[in-house]
Amino acid sequence: MAEEEELKTNGAVSPLVIKLRIPIQANGKEVTELSFREPTAGDIEAVGNPIIVDQLSNMLSGELPRTTFDSKSMTLMMARLAMVPPSTIRQMHPKDWNTAAWSLANFFTPDW
Repeated sequence: MAEEEELKTNGAVSPLVIKLRIPIQANGKEVTELSFREPTAGDIEAVGNPIIVDQLSNMLSGELPRTTFDSKSMTLMMARLAMVPPSTIRQMHPKDWNTAAWSLANFFTPDW
């Protein structure tokens, strides 16, 4: 298997690489992208599930449950998966943070 080969898992690509709008500091270096590994159940145990699923919100309409982020948990999860300190994630442009969070969200929701 080639080093740069991407592995598809649950419809997501691992590692997930997010190109940043503005460079940020990560582990003492300026970076223009962050690479996130696939999370494990151990990551959820350590940080908590960063997705909140409100199963009752759309029960009467028959739509899928509403999902939102626990932003603190998602920031900690992203830091863990990218192997950077949380302060690095906090430097991200809001659109980059949301892109990364939504790209990772599928790992933290059940298969409907």
